[in-house]
Amino acid sequence: MMAKVGRFIADEMLIRLARWLRMAGQDVSRSPEGAGDSDLIEVALKEERTLLTRDRVLSQRCEKAGAGCLLIRSSDLDAQLSEFSAAGFSLEPHPERCTLCNGPLEEAVGPEKADDAAGSEEGSIHWRCQRCGKIYWRGSHWRGIRERLEGKRG
Repeated sequence: MMAKVGRFIADEMLIRLARWLRMAGQDVSRSPEGAGDSDLIEVALKEERTLLTRDRVLSQRCEKAGAGCLLIRSSDLDAQLSEFSAAGFSLEPHPERCTLCNGPLEEAVGPEKADDAAGSEEGSIHWRCQRCGKIYWRGSHWRGIRERLEGKRG
């Protein structure tokens, strides 16, 4: 079975998980500011996203409303990544989304690389978020990211 890439919305309890899933190429939006359970379900249905939550009651409400939902049981990040992978979703390190805002990344060239990437390896590829402008690169930190994600694949 091939691991899937999907569209998700994470509730407030899973914002850290959402950032890590974005590093694996998953499209994970965050809940709107001040959103209640009904708002999250509405967004999941409207945008055809699977809701990621640790709230059992919200998970049940989501399923009754006909929205996709993945109940994450653990509060530990590594266990959460393992649960996500066990549900059949990809944790292949693949930077396509901004870890902060979920915006799409594009390859950055020239002056866009600039100061934010001062610690990057020479000749490495840089990406810029099309929404917020954050610059990303594969520096020495990338090995740890890749090892963590690959270690949780089922």
